[in-house]
Amino acid sequence: MLTEQKVVVIGGSSGMGLATARRLARAGAHVVIASRSEDKLNAALAVIEGKADAKALDFTDEEAVRRFFEAVGPFDHLVLMGAGLPAWGKFREIQTSALESAFKNKFWGCFFCAKYAAPYLRKNGSILFTIGGAARSAIPGTAGLAAVNGAIMCMAFTLAKELAPIRVNILSPGLVDTPAYDWMSAEEKQGFYQQMGGNLPVGRVGKPDEIAEAALYLVTNGYTTGAVLDVDGGGRLH
Repeated sequence: MLTEQKVVVIGGSSGMGLATARRLARAGAHVVIASRSEDKLNAALAVIEGKADAKALDFTDEEAVRRFFEAVGPFDHLVLMGAGLPAWGKFREIQTSALESAFKNKFWGCFFCAKYAAPYLRKNGSILFTIGGAARSAIPGTAGLAAVNGAIMCMAFTLAKELAPIRVNILSPGLVDTPAYDWMSAEEKQGFYQQMGGNLPVGRVGKPDEIAEAALYLVTNGYTTGAVLDVDGGGRLH
């Protein structure tokens, strides 16, 4: 399916990013994973079956991003799953510094990667942005998340036309069981997942492999561009 194609996965060393890198590699892609942590990258390489390379990258550093894609050279698909600390909280209580940091970490990281990857993407290739569900639903207490992810989504729509025939799509996962919640104890996390997942039509939270399958579809379907794919267990229906 992706034989002889090179795919760069930003944020590919853990969670949904690693699951996606593993799935793309099984589909025949040569994956290049990137994240800030060399230790995580090395651990990720050990579990990816197929052709894979890893490069450390802080995607908020514009010059580092430029050099990264210059070193990668021509490739086929860019998958953006990197994220920073989100700005949670009710609108009037959001710390300005937290929202500025969230934009710097996620929006600007995605912007830099798309900008410097575009000249190296082959014409039948694609860019896949990943956003949070807050940009797809009106959830009190998530105005900061919605702002960052909504900015990415709107940018992606425009890029789908501006960068054509390169395809540009958006993946919007719901709550997924990833290491992002490892700051909780095992008991706390289990209770959180049961409570939140129980409110969804599917009755549970998502799995990283389910997000990876959705990413594979968006990367490989040549007739899909400018699309938002919600993989959220029906969370948007609330």
